[in-house]
Amino acid sequence: MRVDPLRDVRFLMWGFPETTQTFIHREMIEMRRRGLSVSVLAGHALPSNRAHPLLEEVRQRSTIYLSQPWLWVPRGVFRGMKNRGRFLAALPWALSLPHKSAMHRARFVVMLAAAADCLDEVVSSGTRYLHAHFASYHTEWAMCLSRLSGLPYGATFHAVGIWKDGNLLREKIASARVIMSCTRYNVDFLKKIAPEHAHKVHLVHHGLDLESVPDTLEIPVTDVPRFLAIGRLIPKKGFDHLIEATARLRNHKHKLRLTILGDGPQRQNLEKQVARHNLEDTVSLPGEVSNEEVWQELAASRALVAPSIRDAEGNIDGIPNVILEAMAMKRPVVGSTLSGIPEVVLPGETGVLVEPGDEQGLAEAMERLVVDREHAVRLGSGGRGLIEEQFDVRKNIDQQIELLAAAVEG
Repeated sequence: MRVDPLRDVRFLMWGFPETTQTFIHREMIEMRRRGLSVSVLAGHALPSNRAHPLLEEVRQRSTIYLSQPWLWVPRGVFRGMKNRGRFLAALPWALSLPHKSAMHRARFVVMLAAAADCLDEVVSSGTRYLHAHFASYHTEWAMCLSRLSGLPYGATFHAVGIWKDGNLLREKIASARVIMSCTRYNVDFLKKIAPEHAHKVHLVHHGLDLESVPDTLEIPVTDVPRFLAIGRLIPKKGFDHLIEATARLRNHKHKLRLTILGDGPQRQNLEKQVARHNLEDTVSLPGEVSNEEVWQELAASRALVAPSIRDAEGNIDGIPNVILEAMAMKRPVVGSTLSGIPEVVLPGETGVLVEPGDEQGLAEAMERLVVDREHAVRLGSGGRGLIEEQFDVRKNIDQQIELLAAAVEG
């Protein structure tokens, strides 16, 4: 392997650095810690006042940004027409692909304009391989850049791009050099829909920087145990089912506290649900908090609850990052039997599994942890062991670097 196997790789994001994408940022930070190159192509810059210094270095020194869409769309078409041979040949290709809808087809053409706009800068930067994060328009941008430049591409497919978007997944796998995904559930599905290209699809877990995880304190001994849930307040998180389960526990005279950290479009509905059950003294929704406060909340909790469901659009979680963080803090997890969650929430070992949307099952799982703290302690210890074995970013990044280096060389 070359001294810097990532020297010729450019990662495609959209907003960068996006605060909700810490699972990607941790990998980039670990790459930089090792002295490896991390170069990014992004749609637009985001505020970075909380960014890690190594990530801020990437943002300032090795990131190419598009400008505002009102500028790069027409400019991309103009630049494409200057090199009209490739651009005009790519246009019917873009339109002829078996898109899910007219909207997806139009989006792909917009990504072709984005590719034409940044083509010269990407090529002149010495990039030899493009690697997109997310399976939707991010990978379509990489496909279009590859078509115009001849550079190979690959991608890391996360859950939302597979299950909510799902446009051209077979075609994206077929023309890529490598596809990574973080759950066995995702990988098995991708291999099934593109069996002739299954050898390109690899399971690569995201990891935690265990050295940055606060000291794992023992689960507090308290008469009113605290449960924690974390995530955007959106349907797929299943927080409405969690509130219903909490109401059942309270009706059975169990004392507990539930904190749901995060914000989103369901906030008003969830607050009304809390009020309808007179749970204001039991359930709190404080909104978004800092990473430091998340660790503090985990330290004060008896367990994390991740009641994920499949929403009306088919969107599901993969392995929510908060599950890994809770397990790293020796906190058991109550999770749903959905997607990649059963790959880490192992009944009797690291947590408890319930069927998605099963409010009674949630209530019973939480009740066991309310009345049996020692059981929670045993599950939490098992979770920490699993994280150390399978989800240490300093171990997992080796596999990713090896795959990327092989993709560069073809």
